[in-house]
Amino acid sequence: LWVGFRHESLAVGLRDGKTLAVGSVLMYFLNTVLLLFASRRVDAGISTVMVSLIPITILLVDSLAARKLCVSWVGIGGIIGGFAGIAVVGSISGGNADPIGIALLLLADIVWSVGTVYLKYQSIGVSVQVQIFYQSAIPAILFFFCAVLTGNFDLGKLSWRGALPMAYMGIADSIVGLTSYLYLLRRWKTSVVSTYAYINPVVGILLSALLLSEEITMAKVGGMLLILVSVFVIQREDWLSGLLTRKVKRIAD
Repeated sequence: LWVGFRHESLAVGLRDGKTLAVGSVLMYFLNTVLLLFASRRVDAGISTVMVSLIPITILLVDSLAARKLCVSWVGIGGIIGGFAGIAVVGSISGGNADPIGIALLLLADIVWSVGTVYLKYQSIGVSVQVQIFYQSAIPAILFFFCAVLTGNFDLGKLSWRGALPMAYMGIADSIVGLTSYLYLLRRWKTSVVSTYAYINPVVGILLSALLLSEEITMAKVGGMLLILVSVFVIQREDWLSGLLTRKVKRIAD
């Protein structure tokens, strides 16, 4: 509707179409599939804690793309701390968490990161609005065929209880969230754009407790804090490296 209101053309070239297809399949089809299967095995609070690991997985994928480790020894400490946070979350004895669910969430983070880095290094000659249209439409078509092929497409089961969350996700996630993410991705470094992960786990744990009556355990909070500190270390590695270097030099003098 927004593209039509702006009288923009939905026509894209073969190269742009391929780029948008690969990015949308990675970020909005495979990532969602992995999260859906993981949601059957882990609590919503644990999922949001794991998603906060995305800045670390983006850094690792970006380093692979550049064929060099784009991080200092301080950043390496942050990476180790992030995976230590996973170990803490995975050690939860109560609640709904198992190794397969944690592995699916980690794989979802990696798939999202690969898609983000892929789009970052591709030049796309269409507006953000047209890009969002294709990145929403392609996964929607794929999920439609999956529902039909598995015999799960039944409009008779659709109710307001299910329709309202779909409408909210369409507006809040696809339009507002995705527009902001893609807009910033074109203008800022991926490491800076990914700082949204600071907010997700806190909101997720609180909402899962308030709306889903999930327990706020020390393991969840501890894992969340460890991952967030690790992300902060990676985001501020240059400043921290300089600070530590000056401290060591001062002590040596």
